[in-house]
Amino acid sequence: MKKSSYFMNGFQFQYLFFKKNFKHIFNIDLYYPNIDKPTAGAVYIPKNFWLLKKLYREGVIQKYDIVHFNNTENFLNFKKIPNQISIAESHGFDFGVNYHRLWIDEKNIIKKILGRIIDKLFGAKIRKKIQDFDLYYCSTPDMLEPLRQKVRSDVKWLPNPVNMDIFNPEGEVIKLEGNPACFFPTRLHGDKRPEYAIKIFQEYIKPNYPEATLHLLNQGFEVKKYKSELSDPNTYFWHDFMDKEILAAKIRGSDFCFGDFSIGGLSLMPMQIMACKKPIITYDMYEIIKVERENLLDLTKKLFEDNDFRAEFIERNYKYIKDVHSERAICNQHIENLRPFLKSKLNMLDTDINTLLVTNL
Repeated sequence: MKKSSYFMNGFQFQYLFFKKNFKHIFNIDLYYPNIDKPTAGAVYIPKNFWLLKKLYREGVIQKYDIVHFNNTENFLNFKKIPNQISIAESHGFDFGVNYHRLWIDEKNIIKKILGRIIDKLFGAKIRKKIQDFDLYYCSTPDMLEPLRQKVRSDVKWLPNPVNMDIFNPEGEVIKLEGNPACFFPTRLHGDKRPEYAIKIFQEYIKPNYPEATLHLLNQGFEVKKYKSELSDPNTYFWHDFMDKEILAAKIRGSDFCFGDFSIGGLSLMPMQIMACKKPIITYDMYEIIKVERENLLDLTKKLFEDNDFRAEFIERNYKYIKDVHSERAICNQHIENLRPFLKSKLNMLDTDINTLLVTNL
């Protein structure tokens, strides 16, 4: 059977995952600005917008069987093509969709004001454009109900996958200094609410376990602030950017981890930690942990003081990641969501589509 051509814009992680697991059925191409390091949205968004405008003008996108847009700014560029399957996907804080959630925790007043202005100017146009796509995805389940009410009633959750070839309990271990060694491998952005992890560490872990250390990433808009506040070199350790294999090895070499404390959705980093079978405190109200931010200190105490609870907590999280966020489950869910459009637009039969399902992961 001939492979279908698949265009993607944005979200490089999803592209690599699809390219690996759908190589037998799709020829997938990723287009996004050639930026090889973390870049402010004020730079990335206009570059990405004009890139896709150019690709449409040159007739590049029109040639694909399937198009998948992950960046909201390019929903505005989308053009409906006969017999082309189209997918829009919303992520954490997207203009026109759920950007208001960022305002709650955002501390930068200028960023807050500019974001609200852009959201007001283009929000309605973005929401209207989303109606033209065949499929509309969101990346976390906390977004489902708000998007059903505000954008499209048929929005579907496509879970983020965890690469368990890399993130698993086995493999290389890079032991982190400290007893216990606590690892907080999340970028220090204000909207991630890192103060919750630091407060738990300073108010409970360090006083009760004097040899405890906290390992943080040397990344994020608030690194300078936290480096000045967390200056004890025997307690706080800073790690530069690392590849996924090294990250997994350091997670395995830690005793306890912190995740994300922003909006209550289970983001990728906490899932990767769970896949490595490490105890974690993270703000997740929609999938597995379901404990309010204000009660996470109590959960931390229980994880440190009740060994049976800790073991059960780790195993439950690990099983959930395997069952819900495995590559096989997500691949097959995506194919099933595409099924009616593969039949109506690409003239595929159910028997052909059944052969696309992933069975070997």
